[in-house]
This record gives sequence, C-alpha cells and structure tokens, in this order.
Amino acid sequence: MKVSVEKLPNSEAVLEVDVTWDEMEKASEKAYRKIVKQIDVQGFRRGKAPRSIVERKVGKEAIYQEGLDELISEIYRNTLKEHELTPITQPKLDAPSLQIGQPYHFMITVPIITPVELSDYRQLHFEREEPAVTSEEVDQELERLRNRAATWQSVERSAEYGDRVTVNLKLTVGEQNVSDLQDNPFELTNERVGLFSGMDEHIVGMQAGESKSFTTTIPTDYGNEKLAGQEAHYEVTLHKVEAKQLPALDDAFAVQASEGEYATLEDYSKFLSDDMLANKKRRARNELRDNIVNAIIDESEFVVHPALIDAQAEDMLHQFSHLLEQQHISLDQYLMMARTTHEEYLQSMRPDAEKSVKRQLMLDAVARQEHIGIDPQEIEAVLQLYSQAGQPLPNTEDQVRALAINYRREKTLNFLVDLVAGPDPESELATSEEEEVASIDNALVAAQAAEAASDEAQDMTSEAAGESAIATPPPEEASEPVQAVE
Repeated sequence: MKVSVEKLPNSEAVLEVDVTWDEMEKASEKAYRKIVKQIDVQGFRRGKAPRSIVERKVGKEAIYQEGLDELISEIYRNTLKEHELTPITQPKLDAPSLQIGQPYHFMITVPIITPVELSDYRQLHFEREEPAVTSEEVDQELERLRNRAATWQSVERSAEYGDRVTVNLKLTVGEQNVSDLQDNPFELTNERVGLFSGMDEHIVGMQAGESKSFTTTIPTDYGNEKLAGQEAHYEVTLHKVEAKQLPALDDAFAVQASEGEYATLEDYSKFLSDDMLANKKRRARNELRDNIVNAIIDESEFVVHPALIDAQAEDMLHQFSHLLEQQHISLDQYLMMARTTHEEYLQSMRPDAEKSVKRQLMLDAVARQEHIGIDPQEIEAVLQLYSQAGQPLPNTEDQVRALAINYRREKTLNFLVDLVAGPDPESELATSEEEEVASIDNALVAAQAAEAASDEAQDMTSEAAGESAIATPPPEEASEPVQAVE
C-alpha cells in the first residue's frame, strides 16, 4: 500500500492512496467475517455460512465494497495520527467505482489545523497598571446614586434644564409622520443626541398647558439615512413640569442605598471605594491579558481555514441567540428589528470569529510549547463544585474534554501574563487559601466556556473526521482528554 500526504497552503491536506488487489482481498475477507455474523442463511448457524453462499445472498460486490469502506476509514485514521493532522470538518472523498481484480486508487481532501508559527513571546514586556480610586471619583459615584434615588415633584413654573416634563409630541419630516407620543415624559437636557436632538432648548421656558410648534434639524450622522440632515417639525403640548428632589447625602441615604448593609455614610463610601478599586483592577487585568494576547497574535503567523471561522461565527451567533431568549426575544425578531438577514449578520461576525479562532489556536500552541497541562483532579474538583452548587455539569466525554481544553487555555493565559508582565504583586501576598480560591475561579471560568462549547458539540463521527479543532486536542493528545498536553 502506498500513502502520500500533501499539505496545501490553504490549510488542507490531500491524501492519495494506492491499494494492491492482495490488500483488497484481505479487506474483503474481514468484511465477509463481519457480514456473516449479521445475517441468517438457511441451513447454517449464524456466522458459519461459507463465503460463496454469503456472496450469493448479499452480492460479491457488496462484500468487496464493505471491505473497501472499512479500509478507507482505517487508512484515514492511521494517516491522521502518523502525520499529526487535526481535521476541522468532514473530509471529501474521491473514490472511483471498484473493479474486481484491479488495484485501487482513492484520494481524500481534508481541511486541517495548520500549526501556528509563534512569535518570540518571551521577549515581550508589559507593565502592570496600578489602579487607584480618588475621593472625587467616590463623590461622583455617590452623586450618581443620589440621582438614581431622586424623586420628582410637580412645580408651577416654567420648565428648566434638569426638570422632567410630560408632553404630547408630534414629529414630522415633510409628509412623513415620524413620532406621535402621548403623555410622554422627557428629562430636559442640553446634551441630547439622536432624533430629538435640539428639541429641549425649545421646551425650556414652557409652562403646563402651553402648546408650541418649532423646527430643528436632525443630525447628519443619525442612523436612518432618509431622516439624517432633514428639517424636523414639532408640535408639542406640555402637561406637567416636575423638579428633581435629591435625597440628603447623609447616614440615612447610606442605609437606603445599601439596603441596610451600612449604617453610616463613611462606611458606605469606604465600600464604594473598595468596590470601584476592585472593578478597576479587574478591567486593568483584562486589558493586560487582551494586550498580551493581541501582541503575540500580531507577531505570529496563522493560516486559518475558512471553515474554522464559519464554525466559530455560528457558535457565537448561537450563544447570542441564548442571550436574546433570556430577554424573551427570538433571533428572528432581533434580526428583523436590526433590518438585517441571518446571512448578513453572520457575515458581520466573521472578523470577531477570526480573532477568537486565532486566540484559541495561539493559546493551544503556547500550551504545547510550554508543556502546560492539567490534572484530572482539577477537572473533578470543578465538576464537584458545580454539583455542590446544585448545577451539576454532564460528566460526559465531550463535556470533560471541553472543560479540560478551556481550563488549559486559562492556565496558559495566566502563564503568559506572569511571563511578560511579572507576577501579580497581590497574588504573591495571597495566602494558600486565597490561591486555591483563585484557582477554582479560573476553573469555573473554564467550565462556563466549556458548557458553551459542549452545547455546540458537533455530531461528526471520530472515525470520519474527528471533532472541531477548536474543541479537540491534536492527535497526540486525544487519547487522554483530561491530560490535555502531557
């Protein structure tokens, strides 16, 4: 048997195979032994009928074809393993009709993962940001919370900026009726953008019971091109003017705003400061991670097959549809409101999908290069945590594999951050208990990602093409799905 493999520059591999007739005979014999156990032949116990009789019953060509099919699958699997090829989707088989007594030639074309040519990421250096929270920022947050807790009181005076007015409002552009609102509240502001930009200055000074007509110009950058830059005509009747009543900034406000958690404004301010600092640190940490990943990706070389990007875009759209469902909106409804089609929206997601694919491929490549692995005990610990929380994850092979892969990527990313930016000073001060909590948090992040990946598990058979490369280790790792690298 002769097998040749050619890796094409478009991230595909072509397998060409020449099979001798002797090898075809051996394959047909294996097929006969399999078929004879599956059929009943009168006068013989199952599995004991001679081949000649089985050939008369099912057809000689059928036995040879069954042997050929099994031979093609075996050669495909072995070639993938021998040449360390990771398939992305189902292969394309070019197999001519079988001629009895003649050698056989077939060809398989399969999209594959092309190994990433990593940049010298060990030469990168990033500085860690040291976030801080000022007293002015705390005061601004307190003021925001005061405004959120504000009440409105009717006043007998002309409307001013900052007031809330209730109006009937009719807006037309030419002959088109754009908006017809009844008893609609507006909080007057001199910073309004969009369709009603310029409206507020005409309402300021009006009193309850007064009507007014005026015109504005819709901004040229307004989303609806048919309305952008057009003259808008308003007819407004003002029914009510209300002034904002802010609560006093005192201990009583702290009790109300914190729902009884803090008794004094000083304690509540301290809590806000700590919470704002934690949020700043989290944003800085995420920005640092993204900057490092992007720097490595920009300096590395990728050949990404379009099928990977398409699959990732479909996965992202599927997850987005779940978020919409939580808001009781279907994907079709959203697309209709966005005035786009499924294909157009999917196409718009491809740039982000490509970034996501490159991120995953890069992290997997670094993990292999740095021998970053995970222990089965770590995966078991995560599964137990979810069970204890009353949200057990399905302990299936797909789920465990997806969890292992995502957990390894999370560990790899943490490794890269420490490598190019130095260890986090706060983590160096952490106790062993805090480190364990952090490790569990990382595992939970990985588990959540794995749940999404598992939901999208493809139902391709492992014999034909393997699983999606974004959720499947390379061939040398596939035998131990939890030991993702070693």
